[in-house]
Amino acid sequence: MANDAEKELKKLIKAKTNKKSDQICIVVKIRDAVDIVDLQIKEEAEGIFKVRVHSTNEKYPKWYTYGYFIDVKNLRLNYSDIKNRKQIQDILSNPNFVVHKPTKQLLDRFEKDFGGVIPDGMGKLFWRTERFKKKKDPFKVKMKAM
Repeated sequence: MANDAEKELKKLIKAKTNKKSDQICIVVKIRDAVDIVDLQIKEEAEGIFKVRVHSTNEKYPKWYTYGYFIDVKNLRLNYSDIKNRKQIQDILSNPNFVVHKPTKQLLDRFEKDFGGVIPDGMGKLFWRTERFKKKKDPFKVKMKAM
């Protein structure tokens, strides 16, 4: 049985990916939401929302980032013009074509830290990162050792 926070997360996802919504977003999931009891939504920049969840599961951290909602307009797309998933995949894999600077920086961070973005599920608005743990920077590891 889903608790209030899980229901709220599902409502949020449904509202942001609804075709009739005035702000249609792409959902980029970093990690699954398991045993969540609380939810925080923060607007990082215009059209970019960061969703953090509080989990009671012992295998997960207490608070972690569930994912990001990125407005389709930040990717210079119109929802009615999107024919297939490949159009979005091309933009997500080549952030140099994105004009909106915060969105470009976020996509670069996905590529560097999580190994890029791949499709998740059947919908064209649902994506996930390849990894949920950040890659370690070899230079930072060496600096700590010295």
